[in-house]
Amino acid sequence: MTKGRLPAATVSFVSQKGGVGKSALARLFAVGAAHRGKRVLLADFDLEQLTCVEWNAARLRAAIEPDIDARAFKSLKKLRHAEVNVDFIVADTRGLADDLTKELAEESDVVFLPTGTSYDDLRPTLALAHRLAKRGAEGRIVMVLSKVGRSDSQAARAVETIAEAGFELLGEHWPLRDGFQADLDAGRAGRETRYPQLREIAEKMENALFKRAEAAKPRASAAAA
Repeated sequence: MTKGRLPAATVSFVSQKGGVGKSALARLFAVGAAHRGKRVLLADFDLEQLTCVEWNAARLRAAIEPDIDARAFKSLKKLRHAEVNVDFIVADTRGLADDLTKELAEESDVVFLPTGTSYDDLRPTLALAHRLAKRGAEGRIVMVLSKVGRSDSQAARAVETIAEAGFELLGEHWPLRDGFQADLDAGRAGRETRYPQLREIAEKMENALFKRAEAAKPRASAAAA
């Protein structure tokens, strides 16, 4: 691979605070990629939580297919030097943004920032988005409304706030549903849910994430342009 560059299309899920569905969406994307016949590496950078690695262990114990390659990494350097032959690297960062988060954002083809609809979630997430844009991720940052409750008016205010800040917003929202968490606890994600109504929601979100990821201009091409 090119020195200093990651070896595959890289999709990062980052956040300024925990509890906004970042890891859930990273796993949804990874599972969606595998079901689409894509080779995917789910890179877990949160060494304290290891959410994705532990989830994959539950998946392996339950013999759920397709297999997901989920590994823990402590640095971007380790990821660059790992043996990787995949179509997508899906990076799940730490719950609190740090220098590694910023470095990953610079290297990613698209950066998804999940956020709740409250100002308590939106303020720090938008602040992080502005910092990442200044670090070179401008044009590749996509906000995702996540764990959205039943209030249409609160969701509408969140959409308006993001638009006023000038950031792209994914068309689909990720709702707060207990069934999704139950599936994650069992090693499933996204379209693998056992609940038909939730499966429809998950497939719409998966399609929206993939559509945006596939529309992203590869970083290698951008650097050469």
